[in-house]
Amino acid sequence: MSMYRFVADENWVKGSLHCHSTSSDGHLSPGDVADYYVSRGYGLLALTDHGKITTNFVNDGECTVLTGIEVSKGQSKLGEPYHIVALGVDDPSINDLNSPLEVIDNVKSAKGLVIVAHPSWSSLVHEDLAVLKDYSGIEVYNTGCDVEVAKGYAVSHWDNLLSMGRECWGYAVDDAHRYLVPPLDADGGWICIEKPSDNTAAMKMLKTGQFFSSTGPRFKSLEMSDSAVHLKCSPVTRVNIVSHNGRGLCISMNDLGYLLKAWKNPSERQKMAHRYRQVEVNTENKVTTAFLDEIAWKAKIVFSPKGIEQVEVESRIFLRYMRVEASDLKGRTAWSNPIYLK
Repeated sequence: MSMYRFVADENWVKGSLHCHSTSSDGHLSPGDVADYYVSRGYGLLALTDHGKITTNFVNDGECTVLTGIEVSKGQSKLGEPYHIVALGVDDPSINDLNSPLEVIDNVKSAKGLVIVAHPSWSSLVHEDLAVLKDYSGIEVYNTGCDVEVAKGYAVSHWDNLLSMGRECWGYAVDDAHRYLVPPLDADGGWICIEKPSDNTAAMKMLKTGQFFSSTGPRFKSLEMSDSAVHLKCSPVTRVNIVSHNGRGLCISMNDLGYLLKAWKNPSERQKMAHRYRQVEVNTENKVTTAFLDEIAWKAKIVFSPKGIEQVEVESRIFLRYMRVEASDLKGRTAWSNPIYLK
């Protein structure tokens, strides 16, 4: 049985894995970049300037710092270069390599990790990502690409890779260049990770998917198995459990409100009887617990006027992989990493 579990307590911190400084085309100096993130509670930082590895820019103990670089190599199906973020590398000769495959092999040999940057912004299609191997994951969200040209999301790219059986983690980043100059790109997408004790611990967690990504919502705890999901989170308006092809389910405040109101009406309840076998509701101190018995799944949902804060689902509908995402009233989203099913 596949299993994924974490409790994101007060020891978890935000991490920035893709940002730029005046060492390339960013607006802030490396030291100011570090100050920017540390002042906002980040405990992990990788400065990934274009074609340059920048080091020694953060005071000891402020946060864990990974070396990093962004390089542009090769040509995609649509004629654009791949942008590759390499973490945990310190050899600038990576700039002399000619193809993304060579870059990935080089980084792998150095025990680093590779993230394919902003697939939507780079006009990458599925074949472009499928032909590459041995990268850790892709940027499922990139703030800069979102706020500048509305091409920040790559969730469909991710799901296609997962459906084909590729193990691939999803990383949210901000790709900050502007910082304090609108459109504001910094601190708009990040990972949440247990505060690493050192670089080795950070790299291990990043390589094994021991983190979640977000633009706002926070997962407090998450447990996934082949047939169950238990989630506690900050208030959200929608929780999606995503799986292969047409499998999965969505739970939203809008649908909950409609369902619970309609269930009180016998004639409306009869219209839903072919899908819902039972609906039970208990409200105490403005917190509602709903038990839903649908023909394909069962769920316990805890919510308040602020939003959904707990979801427990049991179902056998999931296939190949399963991941969780949750969105809040402001349209911000958090993404778990997937588990891989038979």
